[in-house]
Amino acid sequence: MSDPTLCSLCPRMCRYACPVASGSADETATPTAMIQAWREAQAGRLPWKAAADAVSRCTGCMACRAPCEFDQDVPSMLYEARAEAWKNGAVPDGAQLLHKRYLDSGNPFGDDLHASLRAHAADGDFDRKGRVLFWPGCRLLHDAPADVAALMAIFRALGAHHISLPARTQTPCCGAPLRAIGDEAGFQVAIAGLQQYFNRQRTLITTSGDCLNAIREGYGSTGNEITAEVLHLSEYLLFFRDQVADLGKAAMDRLEQRDEKVPAVVVFDSCAIRRRAGRGDPVYDVIEAATGTRPTPFGISPDRTVCCGAGDFHDLRRPEAAAQVAEFATAGRAVPDGAWVVATDPGCIPSLRGALAGRAHVIDLVGFLVGWLGPAVTDGARSSAPAPTGLKADA
Repeated sequence: MSDPTLCSLCPRMCRYACPVASGSADETATPTAMIQAWREAQAGRLPWKAAADAVSRCTGCMACRAPCEFDQDVPSMLYEARAEAWKNGAVPDGAQLLHKRYLDSGNPFGDDLHASLRAHAADGDFDRKGRVLFWPGCRLLHDAPADVAALMAIFRALGAHHISLPARTQTPCCGAPLRAIGDEAGFQVAIAGLQQYFNRQRTLITTSGDCLNAIREGYGSTGNEITAEVLHLSEYLLFFRDQVADLGKAAMDRLEQRDEKVPAVVVFDSCAIRRRAGRGDPVYDVIEAATGTRPTPFGISPDRTVCCGAGDFHDLRRPEAAAQVAEFATAGRAVPDGAWVVATDPGCIPSLRGALAGRAHVIDLVGFLVGWLGPAVTDGARSSAPAPTGLKADA
């Protein structure tokens, strides 16, 4: 159990590990400052509005845990702090906007994500009897619904006919945005609408770090355990490693026939997947099976990853700070010409594309699978990823 007192009295031992404090030069973003603000508000010495603004600065990246002598779980404490600020009527502007969009549409983007998915997916992709659910998450549905549909065709080509998309009538958002902004009651309502649905599945697979951690940790923290097995997409694909390798060989054969080279693949280990969920290695394994080559990490090593600034919907709550964090994370890091940078969490894609514009093509694991394996099975389905030919850096 983490203790806020330890953070509020700490001499900022994690200061230089915090990507928000470093990237935005904001001392208020250090764990010590955020927890101090929370405790000052509890004591009546600081207005809750000021405290709410302070505790909104965390991306949940867990980088502060490595230098911490007490193994403090700062993101979990800040969920509690934001919830308390919310109950006291203190909600930062960015969180208010996100909340309004959620109330209007059931997701933080304000769009009809069901309509977006229906425009691309086939009727047979929804609610099959196989009891393995592919939960795209609202971010992927908003940014790349065509990729979600194309991935279903790849599943079938791999022999995974038992995987289905969420039912057409089911909300596409797990409630993670509400947890991130402190709307505890709203999060409970979201859980109530989804817990039984999730528990009817044998396995739930997703690429969303926000969904993965909200379902695995957030639901349980409210006493609503999920009995279904919850996996990152890459973990599930390792059951089909040989089939992925066969499709990957076909992709490489096409390149060879055209006298084109396999693009370099670099993995951006997103904090939510690597640090919080501890599930980064299978992404490397899947890409290696598909390309025949182990991808290289974007950071110094997979475990020493950097923060894209978008965790816990920080890019929707505080977009300017999120962009600064992404710039800080990518500055000075060499990326091979024409490389595909594959983020393990689609939440990082917008921030990374802004920071790496003109230097690399940034996609998530779904985009990689569709772009690399897809041409063999999707008959030219549209995708946010390029086919493995004629690769150009993002403009």
